[in-house]
Amino acid sequence: MDPLTAATSFATIVGLLSNFKSERSGTQLSEFIDWLKDKRHEDVAETIERNQSLAVQLKSVLALNHQELVQRLDLLDTVLASVASHVETFSALATTVRPDSVLSEQAFSIVKQFADSGANECWEQKYIGGTRYHFIGGNGSLEVQEPRFIEDDLKTLVELGILRLDYGSKGTRKFIITRQAVQLASSRDR
Repeated sequence: MDPLTAATSFATIVGLLSNFKSERSGTQLSEFIDWLKDKRHEDVAETIERNQSLAVQLKSVLALNHQELVQRLDLLDTVLASVASHVETFSALATTVRPDSVLSEQAFSIVKQFADSGANECWEQKYIGGTRYHFIGGNGSLEVQEPRFIEDDLKTLVELGILRLDYGSKGTRKFIITRQAVQLASSRDR
């Protein structure tokens, strides 16, 4: 598979699935494949027919009720736009199409600092007068530019799956880095 096809196949299938569900209420894979062929997307239909794993996954997506699928597609669109807003080539496009879903500069800075630290976790430490975030398994601590919005930014990063949230034995919050976070952090360097 050439690089362009590999880079766009997921987006293509999701986009076509979204179009199919907006036109029809079908829940069967066979209906989706017939629709693809009617819309002259024979190559995508053939790919689905040849790939059993892909077919199984599409069946489970098609089984979702319409409202639930729309909500999940909207979340996916938000995540994609948030990530794309930090990729130079797509930044302006993402901001124009989904201005509500763009990660703040501080949220991006959190991800970048975390990735650059080499740490696997960032622990929250509350003390009289404030909160600090220490990297564990790496170097340093998190520099927070806008303390007023740190909770919002951390919540957004967790909701988007960029960071994971867990708790220590005494209830202390710890944020765990993901592969997506490292990829996002390096996307601005390109």
